[in-house]
Amino acid sequence: MKTTEIGFLASKKPKQIKISNVLVVQPPRRDSTDVVKWRNAIKAADRGRRFALVNLLEDLLLDPVLEDAVNRRIRKITNNDITFQSDGEEIEEMADFIDSLEFEKLLREIVLTKAFGKSVIELNFDPSFSIFSVPRQNLDTLKKIILPDISLQDGILYENDPFLLNLGDDKDLGFLTRVAPYVIFKRNGGADYAQFCELWGIPILAGMYDPEDETGRTEMEEAMRKRGAGGSVVMSKNGDLKPLSTNVNGAVHTEFLEWLDSQILIGVLGQTMTTKDGSSLSQSQVHERTEEDIAKADRIYVQRILNTFLVPMLEKRGFPVKNGFFKFIEQDNTPLKEKLNIALAVNKITEDGVDDDYFYNTFGLPRGKKSKEPEEENTEEEEEKKKKEKKVTAEELSFFNRLKDFFSGAPR
Repeated sequence: MKTTEIGFLASKKPKQIKISNVLVVQPPRRDSTDVVKWRNAIKAADRGRRFALVNLLEDLLLDPVLEDAVNRRIRKITNNDITFQSDGEEIEEMADFIDSLEFEKLLREIVLTKAFGKSVIELNFDPSFSIFSVPRQNLDTLKKIILPDISLQDGILYENDPFLLNLGDDKDLGFLTRVAPYVIFKRNGGADYAQFCELWGIPILAGMYDPEDETGRTEMEEAMRKRGAGGSVVMSKNGDLKPLSTNVNGAVHTEFLEWLDSQILIGVLGQTMTTKDGSSLSQSQVHERTEEDIAKADRIYVQRILNTFLVPMLEKRGFPVKNGFFKFIEQDNTPLKEKLNIALAVNKITEDGVDDDYFYNTFGLPRGKKSKEPEEENTEEEEEKKKKEKKVTAEELSFFNRLKDFFSGAPR
């Protein structure tokens, strides 16, 4: 099979050949693995063949800690609002496109480009927008081709094609490759820990029999077999059994497995305390900022991919994207308690203070049923007028009223 370039025939009109219709996707291989296989897979990937490495990485993603860490980076993108803007205004016609499941899949695959190092995504616009992420094990990044079958030497060019997004560096193996040894050690170390628990986690029973009883040993061995799992020893009651070590415990296995989890989280998220218990609030806040820095870098990367490669493709197909761009809406991650303290401090040091609506909207507080009527501000003229009305001189009072006022303070 010769290497061909999809998308163009003898005529200049582009025509799409769906990659998904010509690929033979190999089922994943679930073999036992070790660091030697990881190194051999890297060597093959350096020569362009990525099947062994991608197959290994996808198998290691069965580890819940690694899978959750990768999904955490993906959620930092898919859970963030994104808009399409032009001349400072949002293009409402693109809202349905951004809110579609296919667009979310596209965002996910762009993030996974950093995980695996390489992605080739086929775009389909007939009858509606959809994507197909070419299986990464079918890529030959040295020849820059898609292999219809991994056993073939030639395939389909993925560069400069109007229907394909060619993402990532052909030499980049992704951050999953860097954390793979820790997952391998964890998997094999966990098996050793399970064997340790089987040998030392259950007390060993010693069955004593009378050496003078001819059938005593046979009966005791049969009883031990019937009791089920667990260590047991059958010996004469005149014998003696002593353990070789009295300091056997599983602490070394536990510490090793926890250290491996920490290295996995550092390799994916840059820190550990947002997924595991931290030693202090200040340290956890520092680790949270580290994770947010990585998430911000991912958002910038996704945004540049969309604006550099996707927007021109959409414009050619009639989408209202001319002179526009995709943009993530920055979220305020300040804790609510800190926002409350800031608002209360502003109320103390300023005359205007913070509007009541801020408290209701920011903290989700219910409004009270009672509302104070705004007091009318009196002008200076009105105040003077009221004072004059209240002030009455003695000459203006009648004799009777003056007499009443004179005796009003007398004792009764």
